[in-house]
Order: sequence, then structure tokens, then C-alpha cells
Amino acid sequence: MMHSKSQPLKRILFIATTTHIGGAEKILSAIAKHLHQEGVSVAVCSLKHKGPYGEQLESLGIPVYSLDMANDSGFQGVLSYLFSLPRLISKIRSFRPQIIHAFLFRANLLARIAANLCRVSINISSIRIIENDRPFYFFLDRLTSSLVTQYLAVSERVKEVTCKRSHIDAEKVRVIRNGIDLSTFTSSGRAEDQGSSVLQFGIGPHSLVCGTVARLHHQKGIRHLIDAFALLRSEFPDLKLLVVGDGPERVNLANQAAALGVSQNVIFAGERNPPVHCLRLMNVFVLPSLYEGFPNAVLEAMAALVPVVASDVGGVGELVRHEQNGLLVPPGSPSRLADAIRSLLLNPEKARVMATLAYDRIRREFSLDGMLQEYDDFYEELLSKESCCG
Repeated sequence: MMHSKSQPLKRILFIATTTHIGGAEKILSAIAKHLHQEGVSVAVCSLKHKGPYGEQLESLGIPVYSLDMANDSGFQGVLSYLFSLPRLISKIRSFRPQIIHAFLFRANLLARIAANLCRVSINISSIRIIENDRPFYFFLDRLTSSLVTQYLAVSERVKEVTCKRSHIDAEKVRVIRNGIDLSTFTSSGRAEDQGSSVLQFGIGPHSLVCGTVARLHHQKGIRHLIDAFALLRSEFPDLKLLVVGDGPERVNLANQAAALGVSQNVIFAGERNPPVHCLRLMNVFVLPSLYEGFPNAVLEAMAALVPVVASDVGGVGELVRHEQNGLLVPPGSPSRLADAIRSLLLNPEKARVMATLAYDRIRREFSLDGMLQEYDDFYEELLSKESCCG
């Protein structure tokens, strides 16, 4: 790994807003497991209650702390920050990390302050998404950017927007894109999975299925997918919509499906981790997000050989090449989503070729091992610079 340098990585603390099911949390978990296996002393601190990834890491012997921060916003949210800061400082001082690596906005902000108060010289902030509907995030980022040793962006587009809006020097932002473990996503097993799903989801062996895997949140634009599905129902009466995931919008989305008269064919599957068995049921995968970073869900669909339709937002266009390995549509347009889904349902050979090209690209450029090696090299580079300067 990185033990040949004069100052090898021995202790790293990850700070995350949550350890619940999510893209950033999944990547943090993969890095933490990898470093733990390499003999590095790893700890994780979650601002909010421990989630499934936190519990999983804990079961491997990795210490996982929780600051039990509430979901409050406004004045209550500020108070929650203030009360959490001393507890975070205490965790940092007891663990004594060489590197603090934070994921997600709240964790980034709190980690910057705490790391500098504790004199931890290497403080990394990961920028995972372009927050289009929260412009004040960029203001706070700009205000505290001097406290950051190095930024990590999940895509070139995220880097570009972050540098522009937060006035950060491009040299201070490194891009490491997400990778995926292909061994858990194989093309075999679709028929068997469909057979068992008749009882579970009511999906017959000859049903057409379009679907998504996403947190049910405004950002993911699932309401536009349900609108698009309603447009397709008269043309494809046996078509099912499989929605995998959970979140604050679930009730609203179920009500929307009922109002459009499509409830019988919209299946809310809840969280499925890993989602591979649900992905194998889909003829078309759709990610209708309004804004993104570099979505794991699209990587997973491509790895599972499912043709992809996705909104052209954030770093999605760095992964999906329109009309080559998938279809890109403008965000917030149910009619364009419906057109793209229709074209793949009516042209299964075109869909198959796109899915094959997508899989090949994932295999070549977005492996989990490749991503983990990039993180190893990145940490080593920072420690080497610190050793030289120190």
C-alpha cells in the first residue's frame, strides 16, 4: 500500500454527516474497510445516529462514534452544531489522527473547525454533490475554505462548479470518481430472480419493468419518473415501475401514483442493500435526478447490464455517453423521460448493445480496486508533503 514512505498512514478519522444508506456513505465504508484490512487504524464519527454502514463497520472492529446530532434546521440546527463541536473535538483528541477526511456538507464544515482547533494538519473535505438549491452552502464553503488542506471532488463537473461558486483554487481540488465492485453485479440470474419476485413484487416473468434505485428525496426527481410512467401506461399496459429506496418523499410519491391511477403498477420496494436483485428485474433503469455528483446508482445499473436513462446533471455525463452507452435527458422533463424509456423498450437490441458498452466501460475505468488505489496514492501524497514541510 503506502508503507514505503517515511511517514506511512497509521491513523485516519473519517467524519460523515450520516452512516445511513447513501452513495457517499457507501464509498466511505469501502475506503474504511480497505484501510482497516491494510492495517491502518481507522475510526468513523457520524454526526447523526449510527446507520447500517456504521453498524457494519463496527462489526468489523472499526470504532464508530455518533454525535447524535438532530435533523434540525435554522436556529435549532445552529445550536445542534455548537453542542456537537466539543464532542467532536474530544473524539479527535482521544484518537489523534494524522488525517481527518470528512464526507458531506455538515461534516465538512464541522470537521474543518474541529481539525484546526485540534491542530490536525491534514484535513480533507469531500464534495459529493452540486447543491443547486442551497446557494448558502457555497458561501459557507468559501468562508471556511482556508481551513481545508485539500478538497476531493467526485467528478470533474463537481470540481468545476465548486471552484467557480466557492472561489477555490483548482489546484486545491482533486477528482477521484466512484468505483464499484463488479463481482457483485453479474448478468446471470435474471430469470431466477423474476421467478421469485412474482410473490414478492407481483412482477410476472413476462412483465416489462422500468425502475430506479434512489433515496426518495426531492433531489432525485422521482415525481417526474412517475409522471413519465403514467404517459407510457396506455402504450405498455403490463409495464411496471419498481422504485427501490426510501426517504421523506415516499408518502407523497405514493399519493401521486394514486392520483394518476397507476398505483397498481408502481411498486415501492423499500431499501434493498445491495440492490442487485432488484436491478436484474429491470428492462430499463432510470435516474431522473434534478442535481447530482457522480451517482453510484448509475454505476450499479451499468454493472448489472441494465440499459440506463438518466438526467444530464452533475457528473452523470462523465459516465453516460448519450446514444452510446445510455440515454441522457434534461432534468425535470417527464415527456423526455418517457420518450427515452419508450425508445429502449421498443428497441431491445439497441438497449442490449448500450448496456454491454456501459458494462465494458465500468470494467475498464470504474473498478473499486482502481478507486481504492487512487485514495491510497492521495493519502500518501499528502503525508509525503507534510513530512517534507514539517
